[in-house]
Amino acid sequence: MLLQIQAYFASLISVLRNSIQCGPHWFIGKVGLRNLRPRHYQAPPHESYAVTTLYENFPFDPYVDLAVVGIGMTGIVFKIDDYRVVKKAKVYALENLTEPERLNAQYMNEINTSTLLHETQVYKRLGYNKGIVSCTCISPYGIELEFSKQGDLQSYIECRTEPPRSVKVEWILSLIRTLSYVHSRKVFLDEIALRNILVFQDQLKFVDFGQSILLPLTADMNTIRENDLTARIEILHLGWIIYSIAVWKAHHYYFFSPEHSGWPKPDVLPKTDNLFCGHVIEKCLSGDYAGADALEKDARSVLGGLGS
Repeated sequence: MLLQIQAYFASLISVLRNSIQCGPHWFIGKVGLRNLRPRHYQAPPHESYAVTTLYENFPFDPYVDLAVVGIGMTGIVFKIDDYRVVKKAKVYALENLTEPERLNAQYMNEINTSTLLHETQVYKRLGYNKGIVSCTCISPYGIELEFSKQGDLQSYIECRTEPPRSVKVEWILSLIRTLSYVHSRKVFLDEIALRNILVFQDQLKFVDFGQSILLPLTADMNTIRENDLTARIEILHLGWIIYSIAVWKAHHYYFFSPEHSGWPKPDVLPKTDNLFCGHVIEKCLSGDYAGADALEKDARSVLGGLGS
């Protein structure tokens, strides 16, 4: 297993060296552990990206002595300044360990690093979208992204005054548009959660794509199932985000968690009859939308006139 991981790690290093790019068309997210097997990326002929200065020729790591602002399972986020942060793979020191401990730590280091490198392929597939946190540079030393002073949506809902309905409508429609875009790029986000949506001057942006899945470019997003994930499950997760925004209270539901393990039971489904977006939420949570395009079309029809 270790040899396989090492081989995979070496191949990802090669991919990164051939595709490192800096500029406004890159994005970054937190790494996760549910999908560690490699996903093969095939760039469509029309994809192109602006290349500026690369960090690969730097003889040293420029991201040192920075304050930690976030720690994930396999990555750490450091603050560069008031506008930028950098995400780096979590690396454990190998000194003063027994041989079994050292092998375990080395294995985790390789997993963490290769997972971060895998993410770069997801961001390359996605390209630029205003509903995704933008990144200024990717290098072997880390990935820079814009810093959200307002934090994630979960904390925002818990700590901030409830906004007017017009703002909620715009937020809901923007998240639906972004998910539709992501699926059009043949990507499953996988972990759609309040903590993985950041607030930027009252605009919402997805982040944390560590568990995202690159699908074949010919995939039918309405029918494909990959690692047990489907478009309907993605929409289910987004439905709980929409419900949280509507009632201005954080709610959590993850299809693959032990406490849920599947579709919501009838006694778990919230009451949505009196909500301005209740129709959309009910269909999201019941699996009635075949895909994100159908969700977006219905949401525009139902909510389009409520944002003003």
